[in-house]
Amino acid sequence: MFPFRLGSISRRSQAPERSAAGAWGAVILMVTIAVWCFFQFCYPYHFFFQEQNQLFLWSSDYLSTYFEKPGGLALLIGDFLTQFYYYLFAGSTILSLVLFLTSTLLYISLRNFKVSRPVALLLALAVMLFLAVCHFSTSYRLSSTISILGWILLLWIVSMMKGWKLRAVILCCGLLPTWLLFGAPKIKHIQKPDFILEKDFAIDCEYYFGNHDKVIQEVENATEWTDQMLFFYNLVQAQRGELPDHLMKFTQNVLGTFYRIGPETPMLTIRNMNELYWVLGDMTFTERAAMMTNVFSHNNRNVRMIRRLAECNYVSGDSLAAEKYLRILDKTLVYDKWAMNVRQHGKQIYREKMQMVNHRDTITITDNAHFLMMQLLDANPGNIVALDYILCSDLLLKDISNFKRDYDRYCIDTGSPRLKTLYQQALCIWLAGSDAPQEDWEKYIQRADVFQMFQQYNQQRGHPRFKGTYWYYFDKMKTPEVK
Repeated sequence: MFPFRLGSISRRSQAPERSAAGAWGAVILMVTIAVWCFFQFCYPYHFFFQEQNQLFLWSSDYLSTYFEKPGGLALLIGDFLTQFYYYLFAGSTILSLVLFLTSTLLYISLRNFKVSRPVALLLALAVMLFLAVCHFSTSYRLSSTISILGWILLLWIVSMMKGWKLRAVILCCGLLPTWLLFGAPKIKHIQKPDFILEKDFAIDCEYYFGNHDKVIQEVENATEWTDQMLFFYNLVQAQRGELPDHLMKFTQNVLGTFYRIGPETPMLTIRNMNELYWVLGDMTFTERAAMMTNVFSHNNRNVRMIRRLAECNYVSGDSLAAEKYLRILDKTLVYDKWAMNVRQHGKQIYREKMQMVNHRDTITITDNAHFLMMQLLDANPGNIVALDYILCSDLLLKDISNFKRDYDRYCIDTGSPRLKTLYQQALCIWLAGSDAPQEDWEKYIQRADVFQMFQQYNQQRGHPRFKGTYWYYFDKMKTPEVK
């Protein structure tokens, strides 16, 4: 009876122990779920940016490069998992699982060292939340969190040993292997969530994924706009042939045609320029901008730019160069099917883009967008995207003389007048300023409603009721700076 009673007492004493451990574990799980919800619903596009800003290849020669310096295993695991950020819900899920595993191992290790439950729990949650905050920055990589997890794993192994002497031996033996495999985490700075940058990434990524309607909806429903948001909004409208219809919606609009790539150019601007050149149809400068984005990316590799380099070489007709980049993508786990699709259906996918390319022999010594667009239009006057961008750029700068020259050259002389309200309004300014004869008014202004409104505007110049017209912009708004 006595042994039985001791066993019963022992089992009864273990039940509250397991119950308490389960309660503390539930707290860690609930905090993990909260972290997942924040990153999934408030901060998801940072994951997409990090995924696009690296390149992970599934090949033995590439994988071997990870072990050329300490921390190779952490880098390998981090970059391997980051490539799956491409998929919806993957980024927040991967990060949350890594944080959960880190905090749980730390809690168990501290309990094995006889640290009280409340203290162990607070320390585990503090580490989890600290690492979550680190991930607010795009420069903080998942591999750094994996590095911390590696050191906590060593702590857990030591805590499982019995006796301080054995623990000391295991700790000393495990320091060097842990250093070689997991290295040291790289934490440059801590920052609060950057929701403005997140909004920029959102517009960029939705454009990249082809969700153009969502780009328009997000921008038009916003109350504040960044240059990045307006840049992609205009890219979408230009491809729909509606850029002049929406240019005056925003008083300080951004086309991207006034940027030039140089040593002081921000990385996001360089990253965007390849999208502008691609839409315009200039494959040479598309390739240049993509190459420069690669240079400023993580480890000088950027899978989004590798895709673009494959595309622009395919469109240019350089199949050997295109195949070089497609073979790189063949070694990825996410983009290999995309590369195969380009090989099989590229001519159909890029048929329209191939028609926009300038096939004339030219030597370009400047990245002045106006000059580049003139080359494209001289080679292909039917390039409506380039036409709208060159005319709208003239108008944003209030350069009516150049606008009139470009309009004559690419609209009147080609017999294809672009009868957009914005252009008609700008032509009214030129005709009025040059005291043009009646026949010129009849030649250029073919919209009676525009002529009548222009007469009304001249009676109330600068009146707010004319906001949204080019006349109001010309009189009241500041011209953008050419950078």
